[in-house]
Amino acid sequence: MASTFKAGAITGVGAVELVDVPTQEPGIGEALVKIEASAICTWEQRTFSGAQGNKFPFIGGHETAGTIVSFGPGYKGSLKVGDRVALGGASCGSCHWCYTGKDRVCEQHYGGSVDYPQGWGPGGFAEFKIHPADGLFPIGDVDADVACLTEPLSCALHAARLSGASVGMDVVILGAGVMGLMNVIAMKKRGARVIVSEIDAVRLEKAKKVGADVIIDASKEDPIEAVKKLTDGRGADIVLAAIGHKVANEQGMQMIAPRGTFVLFASAHPEVPVEVGPNAMHNNEQRIMGVVSSEKEDFYIAAKLIRQGQVDLSSLIQNRYQLSDLKGALDEAILPGTYRIVVKN
Repeated sequence: MASTFKAGAITGVGAVELVDVPTQEPGIGEALVKIEASAICTWEQRTFSGAQGNKFPFIGGHETAGTIVSFGPGYKGSLKVGDRVALGGASCGSCHWCYTGKDRVCEQHYGGSVDYPQGWGPGGFAEFKIHPADGLFPIGDVDADVACLTEPLSCALHAARLSGASVGMDVVILGAGVMGLMNVIAMKKRGARVIVSEIDAVRLEKAKKVGADVIIDASKEDPIEAVKKLTDGRGADIVLAAIGHKVANEQGMQMIAPRGTFVLFASAHPEVPVEVGPNAMHNNEQRIMGVVSSEKEDFYIAAKLIRQGQVDLSSLIQNRYQLSDLKGALDEAILPGTYRIVVKN
């Protein structure tokens, strides 16, 4: 290998620079991965646009797939050099959270982050990356631009699992962007009837294509009344806000049934508090929960679903760019209404 590799660093709002990073050998418990593709998530979009503050230079890319080049000393797992993998969360394996099946909370969950003199971040916008070996998940021969969507699918599977979604439940997804659609797919896999509320007709049609049972055009009808009508006046068992917005929060809280759950899936920028009537929640035994990222269980299942062809995520990809044109990729990614933009090597 060469002594350096290229990485794409966001150096300021609207600014990108390709930097040379010294190549290193993986240490104990690590693997060197040749990056094939990384999708641009909202974190990178907000950093590039200035919608969210961040520390620069920032090397984004946490929806990533590639090929294992080498392992650090003593690796005894089932993966092999040459295996194609998606890059996910890691864990220490010996803390309270790992022992109790909640490895997302382990301090090592984001242990795959890089901290080069040239920039910090998840590090997927690069030609190579050293990553914890226990955070690699086999993807077989699936195209890298689809395989890199293992991470966002795992987040949706995590939300579906933690929310308790099951066969026969009525689930409402607010918003039909990429993560809204990922949640449609995840909830359908658990057997729920999925209702999508959105104001964009194109997004509503895409929600229908990926499996939504019912779509509500919230620009033309009251989504709260529509949900109540669809559920014989009860409200939904689960409402998931895939958009961080005050209106979505207000609508979601009014849509949930007694003993229902409101899931805050998306972060909000700017952040707006959720207003709650504690007596109503008390009397109706309702709950609000937040979800973020995923655990190994979710990531493994996401990779398996993609590897076995049980889900088709190709329609969620809008465009592809080479790493050398990372700025062009980010410029398109921050346009309103875009789906996933993939950066390839």
